[in-house]
Amino acid sequence: MRQMRRYRPLPGTRHAFSLLELTLVLVIIGLLMGVATVALVRRGEDARIQTTQASMNVYKGHIQSYMVQKSGSPPASLAELVTAGYVEATNAGLPTPDAWEMQFYYSPEKTDSGRPFSLISAGPDKEFGTVDDIDLWTIGLEQQP
Repeated sequence: MRQMRRYRPLPGTRHAFSLLELTLVLVIIGLLMGVATVALVRRGEDARIQTTQASMNVYKGHIQSYMVQKSGSPPASLAELVTAGYVEATNAGLPTPDAWEMQFYYSPEKTDSGRPFSLISAGPDKEFGTVDDIDLWTIGLEQQP
């Protein structure tokens, strides 16, 4: 039986990857990074939504405490909660905004559904009256995509 010769590189040469192998590895790494980036961006947006919902629930508690101490009437504005010491103000003297740095919409008027006040965040698109708005009274009722 004939024995196969072992390949011996020429003196002064090195074993290396071919250009095709390097290109293939870089393409695979690029695809993995793209998938990871999309997943992280979605998680970041979900985190902002959850942060805003938590802030709104904190405001709800402060408004309800205010209403108990002020014989049932809600504050005229969120700024009144700052003045009364229920909520900390930002550097501009305004109540803490949502996760997108937008001020909440607040109305002390009863809602059509009988709620004592309205508290709404404009949501990710930063525009009120759109489908992504976050309403205090519907938190947890809608399914997240």
